[in-house]
Amino acid sequence: MNARPDFVIAGAPKCGTTALFEYLRRQPRIFIPHLKEPKFFCSDLKTTGGVYTLDGYRALFAGAHANIVTGEASTFYLYSRVAIEKIMAHNPRTKVIAILRNPVEAAHSLHAARWSHRHENVRSFEQAWRIQSARLAGEQMPTGWPDPATLQYGPMYCYAGQIRRMFEHVPPGQRYIIVYEEFFADPVRHFAKLLQFLEVPADTHSDFTVVNPALGHRSAGLDRLLRQPPRWVRKLYGSMRPLFTAARMSPARLAWHLNTVPRRKPVLDAAFRAQMERYFAPDIAELESLLGRLLWR
Repeated sequence: MNARPDFVIAGAPKCGTTALFEYLRRQPRIFIPHLKEPKFFCSDLKTTGGVYTLDGYRALFAGAHANIVTGEASTFYLYSRVAIEKIMAHNPRTKVIAILRNPVEAAHSLHAARWSHRHENVRSFEQAWRIQSARLAGEQMPTGWPDPATLQYGPMYCYAGQIRRMFEHVPPGQRYIIVYEEFFADPVRHFAKLLQFLEVPADTHSDFTVVNPALGHRSAGLDRLLRQPPRWVRKLYGSMRPLFTAARMSPARLAWHLNTVPRRKPVLDAAFRAQMERYFAPDIAELESLLGRLLWR
């Protein structure tokens, strides 16, 4: 039997990968582990919360029947310099799915999501964009963030080199590239084509409700308190931490969850958007040449 998985959703972040993950795992002929982002193959990036041993990775698929299609989704695989090659060495028959979004919108969405989830310590996307070089030197990093390379909002969405690497290691019949804007404009048609690529029977009852929307906060004051609690709150919480741990409770996480609501991300300043478009323009032109089509005009 071939090594699993049969396919991976390789990225990019904030390009609809969570939606694809959810839509595919609802299919009766597909098995995807509950853990999104195992991150097993992107060993060149420092990450947390993934699966880092081969036995642990194989265990993700232990519940899948022999005649079922298996897959996983880890959005750093496309950005990683080694993941795609490692995936194909693990199972040369693996099919690789990439989904690409207008890089300005994707980078903006990634920053907004990280700020909402308290993984980003700079509220302004424009400011976070301007300190990318400083962060590579380890400066102005969010507390506990493991790798400056995964806080690079520009390079992460320079797709051409990533797709070139995918083309180098993945045979044509085993790679599938989706354009985010096209997929979600007509998800029924594009999802049927994806299932055909995966050699899975079409499902006429698929539900394409919004998954992983942009988030905001009910109370800005509570959000500030959770991000920068006063000293007396930190001291009180520290003294009670053993009780919360024993009860498997996290009051801060609960408060954050209750204070979170779907909301549109902030509008980009026109001049800053134009600057980003100039930054990404050469890469988009190269990507268009690779794919033989126009994108995001």
